[in-house]
Amino acid sequence: MTTDLRHPGSTSVRPGVVLIVAALALTARSALAHHSYAMFDRSKTAVAHGTVAQLEWANPHAYVWIYVKKLRQSSYDLYAFETASINRLVRFGWSKDVINAGQKVAVEYYPLKDGRTGGYLIKLVREDGSLLRGDPDAPGVRAELAKGSLDKQAAP
Repeated sequence: MTTDLRHPGSTSVRPGVVLIVAALALTARSALAHHSYAMFDRSKTAVAHGTVAQLEWANPHAYVWIYVKKLRQSSYDLYAFETASINRLVRFGWSKDVINAGQKVAVEYYPLKDGRTGGYLIKLVREDGSLLRGDPDAPGVRAELAKGSLDKQAAP
């Protein structure tokens, strides 16, 4: 703030300062709107083979839901895999129709720390062997994508 010498006791704000404050406020708001990845255990990855229940194509994050058969049982668990925003997924070749209910898939992911079924999607392999990648800018994902571990496994 500066003092206006023409009118003692009044103050004015320079336009540049207003723009900087506005930009910082908008940046802070978007940063706060995005969650942390703390709920995912990025010290290990897991692979789930199952059947697509649904692709939840919505912001702020799309979700892939799959049924995974329980070991030595005839029942299934429903796994939820968080992914990036729709805008980011489209950049990596995803669309709302890229996977459909009933398709067999394999998902490599960071599991949830609390032990619930699901986690953060690193990559998904469809039955035909084609690969859908997760967001390489999410923490740790780029390194996991470079390993190509799920790429070398047989399709689901």
